Amino acid sequence: MDTLTRLRVFIASPGGLENERTAFRDVINEYNESDAKHRGVIFEAVGWEDTLTGVGRPQSFINADIKVADFFVMLLWNRWGSCPDALQKEYSSATQEEYYVAMNCYNSSEYPMQQLLLMFKSVDPVHLSDPGEQLQQVIAFREDLEKNKSHYFSDFETVDSLKIKIRKHLASWLRSHETGEISHETTPSPSPAVDPTTAILSSKEGKKYLPKPIQKALEKAWAAADKGHLTKAEVEFSKLSIGQSDPWPIMEFGRFLIRIGRLDQAQVMFEKVINISTAQSDPLSIAAANTYIGIVLQTRGDLAGAEQMHRKALDINAQLGQLGGMAYGYGNLGNVLHSQGDLDGAEQAYRKALMIDEKRGHTAGTACDYGNLGIVLHDRGDLNGAEKVFRKVIKITEKLEMIEELATAYGNLGMVLEDCGDLDSAEQMYRKSLEIERTLGRETGIASDYGNIGNVLYAKGILDDAEKMYRKAIEINEKLGKTMAMAGNYTSLGHVLHDCGDLDGAEQMYRKALAINEKLRRSEELSDDYRHLGYVLHDRNDLDGAEQMYTKGLDLAERLGSAPLIQSATLALNKLKDTLPKAEV
Repeated sequence: MDTLTRLRVFIASPGGLENERTAFRDVINEYNESDAKHRGVIFEAVGWEDTLTGVGRPQSFINADIKVADFFVMLLWNRWGSCPDALQKEYSSATQEEYYVAMNCYNSSEYPMQQLLLMFKSVDPVHLSDPGEQLQQVIAFREDLEKNKSHYFSDFETVDSLKIKIRKHLASWLRSHETGEISHETTPSPSPAVDPTTAILSSKEGKKYLPKPIQKALEKAWAAADKGHLTKAEVEFSKLSIGQSDPWPIMEFGRFLIRIGRLDQAQVMFEKVINISTAQSDPLSIAAANTYIGIVLQTRGDLAGAEQMHRKALDINAQLGQLGGMAYGYGNLGNVLHSQGDLDGAEQAYRKALMIDEKRGHTAGTACDYGNLGIVLHDRGDLNGAEKVFRKVIKITEKLEMIEELATAYGNLGMVLEDCGDLDSAEQMYRKSLEIERTLGRETGIASDYGNIGNVLYAKGILDDAEKMYRKAIEINEKLGKTMAMAGNYTSLGHVLHDCGDLDGAEQMYRKALAINEKLRRSEELSDDYRHLGYVLHDRNDLDGAEQMYTKGLDLAERLGSAPLIQSATLALNKLKDTLPKAEV
């Protein structure tokens, strides 16, 4: 029997997370049986429950187990824990001591510690708005992590979501073990956002109805969010939303939750806004909430649902004569139509938004409208026109200090420069965008930039680094449930793996992309997916399978009337026939 390599994973947590500790062990056992053992590895879950004590300080025996662990996972929720013993004054809780023991091991080559994973269970806004001493210590610890950007950390809302995240990390650790590329790189914790091209209703248009103290408190919360102090911002938004009869503070909390990727919780907030606003006969707030629900649905890939919500919002604003709401509505509707491949419909919507914003002298709105039009120009192949528009957007957003929009403009200009073949300048733009997105904690933008940088590195032939970028993008988009973005990432990673000779890995990625595109009925992407799968099967000498894939791709391309896709599929089929013996042709 082959010897299994044992990798020890220590779990630290204060009281109150017993179900999560059980789930942690369950998912490790499941992963061992389904995957790890077959690949020569077994993960061993270790915690205080497994520690054998003797004479001496009890915590010292737990610390000894940490020192021989390969990975350290710490879960925190609303408790910090108590001091491990009366004689020890350095640490305020056993969990804190365990964290610092793990840190020392992680930073020393004498110990096997390869990675630290910190995960926070989401706290109910009611408790977050009025934290007791225990929760205050958790908040302070998280804020310190955000400030120093020393380690990756993430949130989870349920036991099931925790199990999914743990399983993904086990898969990553197993891949690292197999390749021998164990990384000690620390990663700041990013947090998500709205789609970079989304025009959203600015809270400033609702603040005029709010008392000054609430306005100032909202500004304080957003200032903290913009500086990357997400924990502090969440606490402030929670305080403002609890017991609130005015819908706008709740709306702002929902907007923030979109930014940090908690889409389910965000939608709950917007639905609460609709209930309050309906009772108060406040159609403007209902329209805004519909807009944000549309953004949530669009982020999840539900384009039909998103379009429905944006049209509802647009209709309400049109009836009220609200030019600002109409401009935002047309912008958001254009984004959905663009995602559905309706460039004419998208351009028409964007130009309506631009006309309204120019009429009302809304410079920030025109910047967004121009940016969206630039994307349409790019998709139509007018690269010169797109570059001019995006450079115009950069000037406007720099002048107005619109940092979110500036990040998007950098990314869009990078896309144009990449298509023009100026890879170095394109990478520079993408990295500028990434720097801002990280500061803002916008995971959607971060994932987009990772994918774009991966594309540039792939074009340069730097395959290892390109693969890392794509995997980072996939990790974020999977967490956000951004199915369309995931499909693109899977396809790109498939190209890298194919070029590296990993045919099994490439096929797996292409089939993942295919499954998503079939569900979303994205015919052009499906044609490409079939062709790429054909390439993999062709290289495996599965000529019948390759022919089947190429033919499916060609059939779709012909139905679409897409000359480039028809040409690509036809060339693949002809190349296949050239490899067959003459008698078989």
